[in-house]
This record gives sequence, C-alpha cells and structure tokens, in this order.
Amino acid sequence: MSIVHVSEKELYAKLEKCIAGERVLIDREGDRFSARIQHARGMDATVIPEKQLGNSGKSSNDINSITVPYETIWELEIKGVVYSRLAE
Repeated sequence: MSIVHVSEKELYAKLEKCIAGERVLIDREGDRFSARIQHARGMDATVIPEKQLGNSGKSSNDINSITVPYETIWELEIKGVVYSRLAE
C-alpha cells in the first residue's frame, strides 16, 4: 500500500469521484475512525463506520449511516493507494 500526500482541494476532487465502499479516515473533534463510503456528494459524504460493520451480522443496508462534511475526512483509500490530506 502506498501513501500519496495531497492538498485538501485534491482530496475533495477524489471524494467527488469515488464509489461506494471506499475507505476513509475521519477526524471529528479528535475522535478518529475508519468508515466506508455509501455516497459522496457536494461537500459531504454518507458513511458507515467500520466498527459498526465489523460488529454486526446485518447487511450494510440495515446499519445506520452518518453524514460527515469533507473537511473531517483526512484520508481516502482507493485500490490500495491512500490519499492523505496535508495539514494546511
């Protein structure tokens, strides 16, 4: 797995094009967690925290998702490449 450092603008552009299932790292007020994207649009994404997926026998359609603004997303993993946002 390789890591590519990108600007906030570059990460947002990649988020706009990503598909369901991509992994993201979210930081909400110091609470960091991994999640899988259900849908990305505009300037926010609907995600399912991976912890909920791992602890559930339910399908992803039966698990509650959350909506997070792009500014809380610090990493996006696509096909083994992690795009990591540079702190600005």
